[in-house]
Amino acid sequence: MPANFRQKACTACADSKRRCDKKFPECQRCLDRDMDCIYPQPKRRRRAPIARDTQTEELPAFESHAEAELDFGDWNVMGAADLDLSILDAMIPYSPTASASVAGPPAQGAVVERGSISSTPLPWFLRDETWVLQHSKEEPACVTSVELEPFIWAVEEMLQSWVRNGHNSFIHRRLYENGMPTCVQDAFTTLAAYTNRTSAVKETILQIAQERSFALCRQDLPPADGAQSILAHLARVQALFVYEFIQLFDGSVRLRASAEQQLPTLRQWTIELWEAVKRYRGEDGFFGQHPLRRTVNEFEREYDTSSGIWKLWILTESVRRTQVIIDTIANVYQIMTRGWADCTGAVMFTARYGLWEAESAVKWLELSCAKPPLLVPSLQPGPLISQYAAEEFDDFVKMFWTFIVGPDKIQCWIDRSSKTNRA
Repeated sequence: MPANFRQKACTACADSKRRCDKKFPECQRCLDRDMDCIYPQPKRRRRAPIARDTQTEELPAFESHAEAELDFGDWNVMGAADLDLSILDAMIPYSPTASASVAGPPAQGAVVERGSISSTPLPWFLRDETWVLQHSKEEPACVTSVELEPFIWAVEEMLQSWVRNGHNSFIHRRLYENGMPTCVQDAFTTLAAYTNRTSAVKETILQIAQERSFALCRQDLPPADGAQSILAHLARVQALFVYEFIQLFDGSVRLRASAEQQLPTLRQWTIELWEAVKRYRGEDGFFGQHPLRRTVNEFEREYDTSSGIWKLWILTESVRRTQVIIDTIANVYQIMTRGWADCTGAVMFTARYGLWEAESAVKWLELSCAKPPLLVPSLQPGPLISQYAAEEFDDFVKMFWTFIVGPDKIQCWIDRSSKTNRA
């Protein structure tokens, strides 16, 4: 069932002791009287920071979000209770029909065999079962209560890390190494200007973000029939997400309404991208084939194959993580404005510590040949937390699970793992 919230009346209706219809963004009484409709300011609650393993990638530090760049000043439409639910807590549970099937966790044990890499017909991360969207079947009452606002801050910090370092937890440092597409260049420069904005130029930057998002939505999507086309499609999805994030959470009611109209487009593009990757089987020879080479020794053949598979994993894992971020942010926004969100399905992502930060194909292959888990369900952390040590998991995975099971449980998991290692 969807979560129910107690929305307070706007200030004008409360002061006049009149009934308020509590509509967003303005109630009808204020509209009829041409009055400013302002709802009570929601209270913010802060959580203690969780300990994390140090990785090259800069992940959000929860204690630093008190000085968040985003302006939530006009988010007066939300009551304080709106921010105290977990991402799962306000999702409508999914009840599969007789024909629906959901992939289980067999991919957790999928490990690459080093000796057979040249003959591997399909990499472990392209297997059909790893691309089945899984749906939450938990009742809301069974889910731990977690604040939603910190997830927005966490994604904001990821975007700022992209501006500072050229990469983040869902945009890999090697993703655009052969050239950043124009649409991503535009989104990057807009985000950089927004991150370093002053009050004098803020409205100009927001206008640029709005116009560029409109222009991007008017463009035709490239045919996603190969790795390069998938990369071009991913670039557009990530670019549109940057514009949407700025407009949805900047605090401007006008921009928020504009971004809401483009949310269905972003969702549809993400679905089309996901379906394209599901169909992809390396038929364009993206990984490991060099047809122009006339003589190749065994080392070069192994190197070409492992490098190609590594680059393909970077592409597909970027798709997975981008889908996780976009779906969760869209769901969080709907929960904050409507009180509930549909469960659109959860992806599997790579959990093995060090794979995202690997500097070479050799290091990536070495970690891929290690013990599981590799790919894990994003919305099913419970069994994995009880079975594996925290240091075996990527920081992005632990960060995301913090908003699923709560920071206290994740911290206990980390502390228990550390105590076991010391023993």
